This record gives sequence, structure tokens and C-alpha cells, in this order.
Amino acid sequence: MYARAFLRFNLLSVLLVAIFAIKAHAVVGVLEIQTRTSVRVESDLVKVDVVITNNGDGPAYNLQVHLNILGQEQNAPIKPRLDPGRSDTVIFEKSVPGVKKGRYPLTVYVDFHDANHYPFSALSGMTFHIDKDVNPDLVPLANDLIIAKSGKLRFEIKNLGLRSKKVQTSLVLPKELSTPRPKISLQLDPRSERAIDFEISNFSALPGASYPVFCYFEYDLEDTHHTAVAGAVIRIADEENWFQRTRWLWTALAGVLCVALVAVIIKERRKRTVP
Repeated sequence: MYARAFLRFNLLSVLLVAIFAIKAHAVVGVLEIQTRTSVRVESDLVKVDVVITNNGDGPAYNLQVHLNILGQEQNAPIKPRLDPGRSDTVIFEKSVPGVKKGRYPLTVYVDFHDANHYPFSALSGMTFHIDKDVNPDLVPLANDLIIAKSGKLRFEIKNLGLRSKKVQTSLVLPKELSTPRPKISLQLDPRSERAIDFEISNFSALPGASYPVFCYFEYDLEDTHHTAVAGAVIRIADEENWFQRTRWLWTALAGVLCVALVAVIIKERRKRTVP
């Protein structure tokens, strides 16, 4: 998983590109959907191109791309089928007159199904700027997570600036995962750091799947909006079999047998030593 960004020829037009992929062991075969998102900001119009590619070994069905930008969602038409090695492009446009200058989050969701109609979703997150790019003076770091049913996802955030910041954190997850509290507000003192934990539950993810997830850190300073983003990967562990789930019972039983065996040996030795 990687992302890259570069500027176009002038200050009125900015092009950002982010590439992310989800790999999941479907009911039949392996599905790997890659999203490549390009953002162009021209005057008061944001243009977003999303290219979806099927890098798996089986077709994906009923694909639909969703864009979340500036708190609003746009939905593309459903594509019935995408075969392995094939790509499709979806184009979104968003008018942004009067929006405060600065950097903002942008999230792309892709819904799709395998041949047995089992649902999956792919997620990508990035930021883009309007009118003026800014340094958020925040350094967010993420720790990847492996879960079977549930776990805690931790983000660490550092305020590099000399001013305090009231930060709104927003965790975005694919539909297979859930958290009871996706938004957390916090106060960051100058030159300070905090850790934030999100409770993550596996709602419908299959064992072996890997999901990129993203957390946005936003705040306003005077007339400018600031956003930093951190990404993590949540991997779904294989389910334990019956022997693994009951290993405590087998451990306890082995201990009891060892104690009983020692007792029998001691008893036999005592019998031999009695005249």
C-alpha cells in the first residue's frame, strides 16, 4: 500500500494521486480491488477521478464507488461486473464556492461482491487543499492491528506547533468493521503528544482479509482549515479451531495427569521401602 502526490503546473490547479488496495479471501478465490484516486482543484471546482482495478483471481460483482468530500456523499452508478485484470473509471465533481481555504479530508469507498454474493468494501483516504496549502503542524502515527473478533486500534498524535489546538479526530472504516465511537475531540497543548484508542469490532470480515483504515485529525486556526491523516492496516486473523479454543482445558487436564502420575510413583516407591 502506498500513496504519492505531486503538483501540476500552476497554483490554481492541484493534482493529488493516492493508490490503495484491499485483498480479501472471498468465499471462492481471492479478490483484490485497487483504487487509484486523482484530485484536481481548479478555481471553485474539485474534480475527482477514481480508477478501480481488479487484481484478484476472480470477478467482482455489483461494484459501486462512493465519495465523501466536505461532509457530503456522492454515489456512482453500479457496475455489474469487473473481471480480473480489468479497470473502470468513475468521475466526480464538487463545487466549493465560499469554502474556507486550507486542507480537507477525502474518502473513497468501493462496495463489491464475490461470485456467491458475499459483500466486501474497499476504502481509501487522503487530503486535498483549497486555495492555499497549509502545514498542519501535527504528526499522527498509527499502529497496525491484527484481530479475530475485536481489538484496540491506537493512534499517536504530536503537536509540533507553539499554539494549542482543538482537534477533531474521525476514524473511517470499511463496512466489515465497526467502532462505537468514530469521532473523538481532544485538546493538544503546545509541543505535546497524545494517544487515542478506538475499539474495533469485526462485523463481517472474513479471516485472511486486510483492510486499510484512516483517521483524520482536523482543526481550524483563524481563517484556515487544517487536516492531517494517518493510515493503518487491520488484518483479520484465522479463526481458532476447537482444540485451540479449548487449549486451557487440555493444559489443565495435562497438569492433573502429571500430578496423579507423580503421586502414583511416590506411592509405589513407599511400598517398596516398607519392610
